[in-house]
Amino acid sequence: MAQEERELQVRALDGRSTAVTLAAAASVRDLKVALRGSFPPAQISSNFHLFLKGAKLRLEAEIGSLATGNGEFIVLVPFTRKSAQSSSVAMPAEEQSANPPISQEVATGANSAWQGIMDDLSSIPNSTNVDDVLKNLYSSSIPCSGSYAEDGPTGKNLSTGCSRKRRKLCKENGNGSSDAPGVEGASKQPSMNKKSSFVRSAASSCHDKHPLGPAEMVEHLKNGLGKEGQIVHIEEIPCRRASYSELPRDLSKVMRKALESIGISRLYSHQSEAIQSSISGKHVAVATSTSSGKSLCYNIPVLESLSQDLMACALYIFPTKALAQDQLRTIVEMKKAFHTDINVSIYDGDTPRQDRLWIRDNARLLITNPDMLHVSVLPCHSQFKRILSNLRYIVIDEAHSYKGVFGCHTALILRRLKRICSNIYGCHPTFTFCTATSANPREHVMELAKLDNVELIQNDGSPCGSKYFLLWNPPLHMKKEGGSRGSSVTRRSSPIVEVSYLFSEMVQHGLRCIAFCKTRKLCELVLSYTRAILEVTGKELVDSICVYRAGYIAEKKN
Repeated sequence: MAQEERELQVRALDGRSTAVTLAAAASVRDLKVALRGSFPPAQISSNFHLFLKGAKLRLEAEIGSLATGNGEFIVLVPFTRKSAQSSSVAMPAEEQSANPPISQEVATGANSAWQGIMDDLSSIPNSTNVDDVLKNLYSSSIPCSGSYAEDGPTGKNLSTGCSRKRRKLCKENGNGSSDAPGVEGASKQPSMNKKSSFVRSAASSCHDKHPLGPAEMVEHLKNGLGKEGQIVHIEEIPCRRASYSELPRDLSKVMRKALESIGISRLYSHQSEAIQSSISGKHVAVATSTSSGKSLCYNIPVLESLSQDLMACALYIFPTKALAQDQLRTIVEMKKAFHTDINVSIYDGDTPRQDRLWIRDNARLLITNPDMLHVSVLPCHSQFKRILSNLRYIVIDEAHSYKGVFGCHTALILRRLKRICSNIYGCHPTFTFCTATSANPREHVMELAKLDNVELIQNDGSPCGSKYFLLWNPPLHMKKEGGSRGSSVTRRSSPIVEVSYLFSEMVQHGLRCIAFCKTRKLCELVLSYTRAILEVTGKELVDSICVYRAGYIAEKKN
């Protein structure tokens, strides 16, 4: 009796197709072998999967069991197979023979990349399970973890940057990642020497917990952690005494009394100078250090003007929403000292639409950002006629952040704002800029807002303690690449590991520290590494460090 046969239509992704006739009892594996012998796309890429109606066909499936109707076809999808050494899935003999061996260059590059990861992990104390750290590394690669999703309010869309589906997977896995490799997967990687010759072990690190001051800490680092010449520059910034000045003579009695009620009887010299210039109608750029009280340089003249003229308005522009919220709290506290009720409102993308009409009609101090100014305020300037026609001050904080493309866009927006104010509403507001880290603040702000003249205030009158600036360069070490027969190359130690050792050392000696990291993942890595080091050098200090980054819900941040 003749065996039943089936004709199957197979199509590649480039549109080429073929017809293959096989016995109904044959398997999908037989179909793949037949395609490799006669179909060019299967010959070019011998590694491929076969799909029918979106489902991948199993190699053992019989041809007769495939439900192919009229016009339906099987799709050939090529793929690149991983190295057979790192794969835990056994392949059929005929498929193994069809797979070309991985080139030596690719294998060497993969081993080198894995060696780099293990170099970072090898500096962690021997008591720490490297596989656990690997698991934490993978789980921190996305901005949510299982604990965050579980601790959040039920049914709310937590601000973790994950979709609901992914948060569900996070809960199920419990490690913060829907597809994070487990410990077993990590342990199957090529074995590496965890005690690399160039990496310091925690056992050789400092175990002393005697409190040290900043100057003593510098000497301690020279003789200990930095004995390989990592400290390439040290600069001591001397302390500075406060320079005070009386309240500006042009301030009204109401303002003086209001300031005294909140405990301000005198100002720093730069504050008094900036306030006097602003009240006189001059454009001002305040370029003093961080936490020198720059906000008073514009809040006092603005509140003075708004309290004297009940129609006067002011515009505050901040680069971020967080800064706007922080300044709102400051102004609300200050205006309590005035008898006049000044409406202060934030107008940004988070402002509810039902509140925007009230803000346009009633706010006298409007806090916004360049994007909102461009998208909502200037195109609909007639809706803001009351504010723009009575605009007395424009305050631009963090002026140094307006650089590059963002700075160019903001400069054009400010020029447009000035044209609308002067040409349409006949208003010429006074600009006040604040910056802490600009090398040429006067030239920068003049170009930013296209101003002819700006008075620069940069003689900082605020006090500050002495500071030490250390430039730390990770040490160079020799290492081999490409296995035992590979060549030796010179590489620097991982900056992440260096920061972790510095962080743990300073915590041990009683110094309060902040480590700024560029990404959320680096924050988690530094936290994990530092805690692992402290497990050996000072176990009681492990819980004294924590991470604070974006991606946490409000309950976690508090």
